[in-house]
Amino acid sequence: MTIVGLILAVLAFLLAWPIPAALARFRGDPISEVVLWQAVGLSGGLSLIGAALAFAVAPGSSSLPSGIIALARGESHAQLSIMAWIFLIIAVLLIGRLLGCLVLTFYSARKARLRHDEILHLLSEPSATYPDTRIITTDEVVAYCLPKGPRKGTAVLSTGLIKALDEEERTAVIAHERAHLDFRHDVLVIPFAAWHQALPYFSATAIGLNSVNRLIELMADDQAREHVDPQILARAVRSAAAISPDHRSELSKQRIRRLSHPLDSARIPVRLMSIGLAVVLLLVPTTLILAPAAFGI
Repeated sequence: MTIVGLILAVLAFLLAWPIPAALARFRGDPISEVVLWQAVGLSGGLSLIGAALAFAVAPGSSSLPSGIIALARGESHAQLSIMAWIFLIIAVLLIGRLLGCLVLTFYSARKARLRHDEILHLLSEPSATYPDTRIITTDEVVAYCLPKGPRKGTAVLSTGLIKALDEEERTAVIAHERAHLDFRHDVLVIPFAAWHQALPYFSATAIGLNSVNRLIELMADDQAREHVDPQILARAVRSAAAISPDHRSELSKQRIRRLSHPLDSARIPVRLMSIGLAVVLLLVPTTLILAPAAFGI
């Protein structure tokens, strides 16, 4: 099991720095990128916890499951060295922290969303033109959405944005926000926010969270194409950037470039290849943990 632990530790290192750094520079189909980021996060967590557990049960066990079962039954506690106990405690703390941060992030997001909804109803008015949309009075160019459950929620526009955009552009912006709501992009971000909260000193967590926040905007743009002309949505993004410094970002430039051209016809093969790579990323640590003999170890 010592060899398994070393391999998992190397894999955890690769998934904590060089692989996320390379993936952050990849510019392709946003769904493909999100799938890969999910695989990197899950595989990295499995590798990190698996390495600690493997070192804890080595050399008294031939496989990690049997070693854990023996520990759970109290059959091998006396065989553990001080270092093995340290690795076991590290593994338990990692599992507890990752699961605890995930639960806490879900709870905090839900609590903040409910509080935001209460304040929004006090400070805004329902739109007479757009269904499930509320208008807040401010000169700032603002558009966002507030989820309320599966395929439900409210789009929020500011009076400043309404003045800055024409009717077609406003409709395109709402289509973008509805895409966020329909596909629950807020839920997609939560595991990465929890990952970053649990392991803030790992560069992969910050890179992953920032990347997924960027990718859901591109995904919403792609999904909005089914309902509005992408050129009009690009024009709306450009108009917002011209008025508000907050919208003058590299993300806005990337959105405008993508919306100004048809979607890449090769995105489906790329997506399938990404899914295959994601499966491999997950299978390697899982197989090492459950059946190291499959690798001849």
